[in-house]
Amino acid sequence: MTTPRTDERIPVLVIGGFLGAGKTTLVNHLIRSLPHKLGIIVNEFGQAGVDGSLIEKLDEDVQELTAGCLCCSGRDDLLRALVSIAMREQKPDAVIIELSGVADPTPVLTTLLDRSVRAAFRVTSLVAVVDARHVLQTLRDHPEAARQLAYANVVVVNKTDLSDPAMLDHAESVLHGINPLGKVVRVEQGQVDAEALLARDDFDPQPFEPSRLTDVPPVQHTAGLKTFTLRAERPLDPYAWQRFMTEYILSRPAEVLRVKGFLDLYGYPQRVLYQAVRDLFTADAWDEGNGTSELVFIGKGLDRQEYAAAFADCQIPDPAELIP
Repeated sequence: MTTPRTDERIPVLVIGGFLGAGKTTLVNHLIRSLPHKLGIIVNEFGQAGVDGSLIEKLDEDVQELTAGCLCCSGRDDLLRALVSIAMREQKPDAVIIELSGVADPTPVLTTLLDRSVRAAFRVTSLVAVVDARHVLQTLRDHPEAARQLAYANVVVVNKTDLSDPAMLDHAESVLHGINPLGKVVRVEQGQVDAEALLARDDFDPQPFEPSRLTDVPPVQHTAGLKTFTLRAERPLDPYAWQRFMTEYILSRPAEVLRVKGFLDLYGYPQRVLYQAVRDLFTADAWDEGNGTSELVFIGKGLDRQEYAAAFADCQIPDPAELIP
């Protein structure tokens, strides 16, 4: 009797979810909770990378891809990141891929199932994170979200502390209707059972085999969705920033879907990590201030020039301009 050969390929856990659902929070929870050496690949929708800065420090084991959405234009970047990981002398115990908030998982998983990739890696599970408050609206307005959920092995309903029980029950019934086989888990702050999630091995590659993808619709993104980055080279006036935040972010939840970045506010010694999902935001002291601010906006129908002009007006005056 022969002993079954151990699969020595590196396990890959893929984590998706729409903008602001809490993917990075979940990834950080896994990093803190698991006694394993992990490789992390983070994909951003847009050119400026913020999420990579928010991942718990893993030195060279975090690779941030900002060339575009992996499902559209970043698949070569994904292959390069995987090759880099596979060539390391000390390979990770597992790789976590955090998709961008608007990624259709189908092309990404097809890439991961390429014969050359499968020689070194094996996908173990696909996780979709959803914001408990916005599940129904997200599914109604954004085609990417339904594709993420339909294929998921695990659906993590996050931010349950911000939603009432009746809404959660209704949302869960809708999720089961989209994906009756997926395991639905309710959590706060991404606090899943990390060991159990990493140990899952229930990914079925068959739906993503090339012969089965002939009838799959092409990648669809929300119509009019755009992203841009605002930068300021001088500290921001705190009162001017408060007005900007109220008028251009919080009062426009249907248009401004996600904002994230770092603010240097005049009079504050540390930069502030600012994150907003529709009409909710957090602001946390982060690192030493350097006078500059950078915010990434993702939304629908936003006028970049309008936002850039208003954000520029938040800066304190240039001392050179005050000299008579």
